[in-house]
Amino acid sequence: MVSEHHKAVLKGVSLKAAIAELVATTLFVFIGCGTASTFSATQGPNGFTLGGADRSSGNVVQDITLLTDSILTNGNWGVTTALAFGLAITVLAYATSHLSGGQLNPAVTLGLVLSGALSVAQGILNAISQFVGAILGAAFIRAMLPNGRNSVLGTNATAPGVSTGNAICGEIIMTFTLVLVVLETAKNKKSTVSNNAPLAIGFAVFCAHAVLLPIDGCCINPARWLGPAIVSGTWAGNSWLFVVGPFAGAILTVPFHLFFRSDWDTGRVTGDPLNEAPSAALPSHIGQAPLASNPTYDKSGGGDGSWHRQASPALSDPLLGPFTPQNPELTQRRPTEASV
Repeated sequence: MVSEHHKAVLKGVSLKAAIAELVATTLFVFIGCGTASTFSATQGPNGFTLGGADRSSGNVVQDITLLTDSILTNGNWGVTTALAFGLAITVLAYATSHLSGGQLNPAVTLGLVLSGALSVAQGILNAISQFVGAILGAAFIRAMLPNGRNSVLGTNATAPGVSTGNAICGEIIMTFTLVLVVLETAKNKKSTVSNNAPLAIGFAVFCAHAVLLPIDGCCINPARWLGPAIVSGTWAGNSWLFVVGPFAGAILTVPFHLFFRSDWDTGRVTGDPLNEAPSAALPSHIGQAPLASNPTYDKSGGGDGSWHRQASPALSDPLLGPFTPQNPELTQRRPTEASV
């Protein structure tokens, strides 16, 4: 039998959110990696030729070199691919933000779990859905491309001359950027752009690809690497960096997010009205109980211990003479006498 603890855990898990992550990640990989694959191909005398088509040797370095040669033929490959990944994240995050938050990335999911914005159980289920979705997306790319079985399907790999240290440094920094944008725009309650968070997230993904495409194809998403790698059978000796780098970047982001959302320095920053105490410029009695010495209040009425306002004392105006706030003639006398 299922224990009460397990029932409570399962009750807090959303199957709808997991399915949304599966569908969205499938489409994300199909659009992003599909663009990388098609724009690295050439249309020559012999028709459609995929970059890195000759893979009989199983040499990953040779595959990437051939891919690079094909990319040089299509000069706009980098910008087009970066835009495809960024725009895909934007539209799919908008489409699924009300269902699952539009994560589409196990590194982002990890950041949400560690920051307390997502339960562990839901995070695990979402990550599984993302990995499965990435595999499906890569399979659809292979089915779409002529001779797709010979394509690397946009699998990440370090470019010739790029060391593992170079690549993992870039992956950590750009994943840090992405997860920080997600947490600060979508999850920080102080954010003023939460409704447009998918737009900021999409631009962050575009920026990451603009930097890392020449380095290692830009991963920042373990699912985006694993799906094409499994379907194409492309495995490099340092493939582990496409898991370690993004997860490390996500973990490093969490302390900054927790610091930014805290209120530890509220009211300490001078010159900023948003950080100053709201009653700093108000008289001391505003918002407080009336003092017993105030002649306009009395605590004796009714014997219930509550404060009762007495009739206001007479006030004086240099032009109008004595009057009281309750005097109905005040509004009539002021225009007449002030104009004399």
